Amino acid sequence: MNGRDLSGISQKEFEKQQHILDVEKWLASERKGRDLCGTMTWCAYCVKAEQYPCAKAKLREQMEKAMDEIVDELVQKEMARSRGNRASDDRAEAEKENSAAMCEIAEDEIAAEDLARETEKSVPEGYEYVIRYRRTFKSKLIQSSRLQELYTGIKNAVLGLSGVRSRMCHASENFRVGEKKIAKLAAGSNKIWLYLALDPHECAERGFRVQDVSETRTHRETPARFKITGSRSLKKAKELLDMLAEAHSLANVGCIYTDFHYPYKTDEELAAEGLIKPYPALVKIKPKK
Repeated sequence: MNGRDLSGISQKEFEKQQHILDVEKWLASERKGRDLCGTMTWCAYCVKAEQYPCAKAKLREQMEKAMDEIVDELVQKEMARSRGNRASDDRAEAEKENSAAMCEIAEDEIAAEDLARETEKSVPEGYEYVIRYRRTFKSKLIQSSRLQELYTGIKNAVLGLSGVRSRMCHASENFRVGEKKIAKLAAGSNKIWLYLALDPHECAERGFRVQDVSETRTHRETPARFKITGSRSLKKAKELLDMLAEAHSLANVGCIYTDFHYPYKTDEELAAEGLIKPYPALVKIKPKK
């Protein structure tokens, strides 16, 4: 069940793989002293009601990764053809999206690298170096039970649309039907951002408070942004998904509810796993009270 050719898997192979995974989970749970079911990387793809759920979930994960590798290769080839004068602009656009989705940095913060060039590595008066963290989408979820509640609710709703598959990347989670991106999730400090492949103006006409982010290159496929902060806005977000299903001719087939909560981890644990990255920054020194 390894590699890109994941077709033609027999039920016997699923049964064999399920047995192997059951043993591995049992041994890992014994070592940890707690049940680790639901914590494996493939658990996000699990449908518990089906036969050999772990084996099939791991297969789905492998298929997802294989598809992502193919897409990444195509993207890399396209980028290679378009390099030149546009290269620096593309890097700047990509960095802009990561910064917007991953962290909310204070307006008075100065990037250490840029400032060092301008001041020949001297620290301006009234500023000091501090350590900040660039946080991935997953790390924000891990450290916020509130975000996990909102995330679990909206992700189950999106996966209820027919043919939808998801992929979590560094700063967000993308949802596609075939090769078309129809939705994206990102996280703020106390909110989940839902990006949808809908006309923002049409959404506004129907009474939804969405933002038009189509001018940002990385959001052009999903230009309608909606903020989820609680149960009320989560309900509105699900109504927007009905509108999305109508616009893209998707059936709302529902899905078996999956708990997408994560156990809490400290900054040190997340840094060790590569989910957050410390970096130096210069900020204004706050006056002492």
